[in-house]
Amino acid sequence: MSDDALAEFADVVMRIAREIDPNGPQAPDIVPLTGTEALVMRWVHHNPGASPSAVAKATALQRSNCSVALRSLVAKGMIERQTAPDDARAVRLLPTPLADESVRKLHAFWVDRLRSALEGDDAGVEAAAALLARVEGGLRRGHDATTSPH
Repeated sequence: MSDDALAEFADVVMRIAREIDPNGPQAPDIVPLTGTEALVMRWVHHNPGASPSAVAKATALQRSNCSVALRSLVAKGMIERQTAPDDARAVRLLPTPLADESVRKLHAFWVDRLRSALEGDDAGVEAAAALLARVEGGLRRGHDATTSPH
């Protein structure tokens, strides 16, 4: 594959991301989040019960930046901190019902935008999603390799 084709692929992904941005002009009625807060919220929503250090590592955020985002998400009512039942020193992060509702509304917004854009022809969506997941995994592995101490 040519460099131009890969660059165009990345550019299309960025253009699509702008069109489905929940902070854009057609935004759904959800709790507004910064990019860092959205990154952290996405991880906690997919990994309820994770520790703050696990979230920082998984999102490749510095602990201080992750802590700021977590404090903000707690203040916005999106994340709840719970003491781990097996270790009173450990904290688990859980999405709140407000977070669940915001994610549901966000997913509905994305579905509506994409269905409209595809005009009823969703052929290839599953294959495209699989390809993008593979790209994400490869990028994450590449990032992990460059940030791990050797």
